[in-house]
Amino acid sequence: MNESVLVIDDNREYCETLCSELRRRGYAGRAAYSGAAGLASVAESAPRLIILDLNLVDMSGMDVLSQIRAMAPGTEVVIATGYPELSSALGAIKQKATDYLCKPFSFDELETILQRVLARAPEPPRAAEPKTALPQMVGASAATRDTEVLIHRIAETGVRAALITGESGTGKDLAARIFHAHSRRRNGPFIEVNCSAVTESLFESELFGHEKGAFTGAVSARRGLVEIADGGTLFLDEVAEIPIACQPKLLRFLEDQSFIRVGGNRKTSVDVQIIAATNRDLRAMVEQWTFRADLYFRLNVVPIVLPPLRERPEDIVPLLRFWLADANERYAKSVEGFSEDAEATLVRHPWPGNVRELRNLVERLVILARTRRLTRADLPPEYLAAPVSAAPALAAVPMAEGDSLEHFERAHIRKVLARVDGNKTRAAEILGISRHTLRIKLSS
Repeated sequence: MNESVLVIDDNREYCETLCSELRRRGYAGRAAYSGAAGLASVAESAPRLIILDLNLVDMSGMDVLSQIRAMAPGTEVVIATGYPELSSALGAIKQKATDYLCKPFSFDELETILQRVLARAPEPPRAAEPKTALPQMVGASAATRDTEVLIHRIAETGVRAALITGESGTGKDLAARIFHAHSRRRNGPFIEVNCSAVTESLFESELFGHEKGAFTGAVSARRGLVEIADGGTLFLDEVAEIPIACQPKLLRFLEDQSFIRVGGNRKTSVDVQIIAATNRDLRAMVEQWTFRADLYFRLNVVPIVLPPLRERPEDIVPLLRFWLADANERYAKSVEGFSEDAEATLVRHPWPGNVRELRNLVERLVILARTRRLTRADLPPEYLAAPVSAAPALAAVPMAEGDSLEHFERAHIRKVLARVDGNKTRAAEILGISRHTLRIKLSS
């Protein structure tokens, strides 16, 4: 038999147990302990079948699945999930994967699926699919538009390193993908690694690869992520989490784009664009001697700062509608939208988790929805106690002596209307009043 099976799961003990059982049953089982390692393994040698956990420490299982489909369209993928109650979600997943298993599952259950899936003839190579639309930021705020323009301008210069900073959940991974899509290396691979998931002992091997026999367990030579990303982009998410002892190795690579595999003696050169991202204050870390100053300055050649969602409330409704459409497709649902009171309530929420929090909320609401339209009553309790307004401070309205309060109020309303291109519904949401009240105040 000797069919190759790759297990991608961040639970090492589970992964090793499963691979041992696969080998005992005659399969060529191998393991990857993160999404990035799994993608690297697929790029190195596409297996016949992959058992993919949905909840990985460094990436979403669905994102890994999408990249596998692009890299190895003929590989069969079986999803492993611990959430069998989400039948609608599993139905949508099954459209993109070959099959799924609900944890905990028995080896007999797995064997049944393996025999059924592997009994089919391998899928022949397919012609490249048409390119999808380029990734882009969603939102109506000037901050979002300006940030995207800045990313485009920087990417087009061919710069080899860029640093994206912002609070957790602001969309640094999306910004990195936009950067890649508009760069000179757009036709190369985009390889993402969560630095917090790579231990100090494995850092050099993961990034630069190793030769056979370099250490215990190195049964064959393996390319590192830098080599796999040659001609494209290596995205170092959570770059602040790289152990201080490993930082000189990354700096050395950034200086001349060359490296030596662990256990090797031959220098290899590549052409890779490095995009780093963090939600930490790297300058403060430099002062505290927990991040190297030379590496910080090397990465911070072109800083890109993503503002938190609470500073750009104009983006909330467009994002709600975007993630609603995405969740409908992902979970095979048909929720039509949010009521005005639901949207107004969510606009006033401070969003400490930023866009990620908003996306997770929309997915939760869509999965649990029993009606076509989501109202304020459908929102979790913590979203009903939002402050009156989370809008950014507006510039003061000049006042002359003798101006009435009504004059100031009308001027302030007109200023808000100008910011939202005359959209009265949107202006009322920002001001925390109804459209009816807004009309009265404008006509008085």
